[in-house]
Amino acid sequence: MLIFGGIIYCLWAAALSWWDIRQRRLPDWLTLPAAVLSLAVANWGGAWWPGMYLVLGRAHAGVGGGDIKLALPLGMLVGHVAGFMGVVAASGCACLLTLGWSVCTGQKKSPHGPAMLLAAAGVVVCVHPL
Repeated sequence: MLIFGGIIYCLWAAALSWWDIRQRRLPDWLTLPAAVLSLAVANWGGAWWPGMYLVLGRAHAGVGGGDIKLALPLGMLVGHVAGFMGVVAASGCACLLTLGWSVCTGQKKSPHGPAMLLAAAGVVVCVHPL
């Protein structure tokens, strides 16, 4: 069952990453169902990630609505597997990955969704290896 979930996550992450890199946005039809489904896990330590992004988004600090909606299922997933510190590590790693992407490509505005997905997967795999 764990491998099946990993395959579903990889397909979902690939679709979101492709969309974000090409369109510079994360579509509701890919983020909202996952956000609603993640509330079934409801690890409130995981709510830190979307909460932090909501504050940054309101401050116009480069975080968009799609990033906030994506942070909810990712925060709940990472929080469920790795606890609050895992969520902090994943969100920090996502920011560093996006910064690295920006530096390497010379883009001032870089897609953040792929970095979020990669960081969340990395923390989950480190804590709970296959």
